[in-house]
Amino acid sequence: MRLLAECLLPRDSYTSAAAAEALGSLGQLAEPARETLAAYVTTHRTTHRPHAWASPHPELRRALQQAVLALAQLGDERALPGLLTALDTGVDAWRAANAAGHLPQAAAELTPRLVRLLAAVDHSREWPDVSPPALASTLAKLGEPAAVPALADAVQAAVRHKQWRTVEPVLKALASFGTRAASALDTVRPLTEADNADVRTAAAAAVWEIEHRPEGVVPLLERLLDHQRNFAAIGLAGRIGPPAAPVLPRLRQILNEQTEMNARNEQDDAAVLNVGNAWTLVHTASALWDIAGDSEASTVVAALLNAWKDNDSTAPDVLACLNRMGQAAHPALPRIQTALAQLHRGNDRWSKAVASDLEIERICRSLVARLRDLPEPAPAREE
Repeated sequence: MRLLAECLLPRDSYTSAAAAEALGSLGQLAEPARETLAAYVTTHRTTHRPHAWASPHPELRRALQQAVLALAQLGDERALPGLLTALDTGVDAWRAANAAGHLPQAAAELTPRLVRLLAAVDHSREWPDVSPPALASTLAKLGEPAAVPALADAVQAAVRHKQWRTVEPVLKALASFGTRAASALDTVRPLTEADNADVRTAAAAAVWEIEHRPEGVVPLLERLLDHQRNFAAIGLAGRIGPPAAPVLPRLRQILNEQTEMNARNEQDDAAVLNVGNAWTLVHTASALWDIAGDSEASTVVAALLNAWKDNDSTAPDVLACLNRMGQAAHPALPRIQTALAQLHRGNDRWSKAVASDLEIERICRSLVARLRDLPEPAPAREE
């Protein structure tokens, strides 16, 4: 970390850009370099005037932009002037659009600019200059309800041009506003009958988040769960919780089918096929717990542990469910202790691997502390 920070000291822009990019990839782990990053950004703004973000010198521009992005990832408001320059001038605005979500304290300044960019998107183009999903995601993170009308307009425009890859993430952004997005219901509700399954699922989830009326959404889930790998629909069932009990038979069927398939694969010495299937176990087991609770505890723990065994990438999701289960997660204690003894946890080798590993370790330690001295829960009584 110290060596990377030292690379930001006055030297060639190429080295500074590479160092800033590396620090940015570390996320919150770059905290020790915060002041060095801020000093670098401030110096360049002083030397090259406020528009250093848009400098005509490519290497200088890249170095400054990478430093601004790394600073933004730390939630530091000293990154704001660079981001505002990008959004106002349009120079590499796509970078600023992705980074702005880390500065919710500046939502009042950032939201109108992002809304303007979203309104200017040409949805007839498959790849606009600034990604509508990225803009929608950032607006959701900033959480300003003033963005809701623009997001609803973006949904309608994307539907007109059949840009389904845009419709789904923008619906998810609308859902994040919950009841504050009530004005968008007339846009969202008809899409629960769209031809595209991903759009139907995202629309049903948005209706749930906006209204929280299970009677209007649970009937939609039965059709959405026709395909066992519709993880978004399975997750929606879990978020609805006990009122989603009518879909429990379908969730049990999905879990049983996947468990039997995995057993056949292992019997045929084809365990490698279980890697992708593990996610079906994780999502379905988690939803079963969130809906049915203790009555499904033994089934849920068994499925979670099998998924973790087959695909280490599932560790964060497995642990999140075990964490919600409390004492019912006691049978998983030996596996959690084994994970703590490993040098590396999870299977993220490409991005944020260190941060992911530390978070897994933190949850494992918390679970061990809670479960170690507890007696195993009594088996659930059959009704």
